[in-house]
Amino acid sequence: MEFIQKKVQVEEPDKVRIIRQDGHAGESGLPSGGLVLLIGLPGCGKSAVGQRLARELGLGFAQLPTQGAAEALAELAARGAAVVEVPHTLLADAPLRAAIQASGRVLYLMANAGTLAARKAKDSGDAQEVQALCEGLGRLMGSYEPLFMQTLHLLVPADGPLDEVEALALERVRL
Repeated sequence: MEFIQKKVQVEEPDKVRIIRQDGHAGESGLPSGGLVLLIGLPGCGKSAVGQRLARELGLGFAQLPTQGAAEALAELAARGAAVVEVPHTLLADAPLRAAIQASGRVLYLMANAGTLAARKAKDSGDAQEVQALCEGLGRLMGSYEPLFMQTLHLLVPADGPLDEVEALALERVRL
């Protein structure tokens, strides 16, 4: 799988941070320890990859709830290391987004709309359903991509098979 390997500058109101796909934890100011938080659109593999990561790392796995997320995040952080799936809708809340970013390593499982649609409609085989899903997910991606980029610490290309995505995520976490 080929992926763009370049530095991108992300402007924030109070700073500019260089985010590198191949960066090491010490280079980018990543929080050490704490939680491993997975963000991305539906179908990117947050649940499957998160559960596999948790098993591989010997950690618990949790899904952040959409209601009471700030409290649940604080409780998970207080308990110690865990792998946490974060619903994409939670990133629309700026204070919660900042809390997520400060709670540990945030991995953005980035996949294109076609891949996401194919995964969501895997059993259907209906080309029209896949096309409709692809269009809807493309619009959703346009809305949430800036929020993902503002929140991530590490980028994990997620267009390939989930085993490959898991291996890449594990490699990023262990940096």
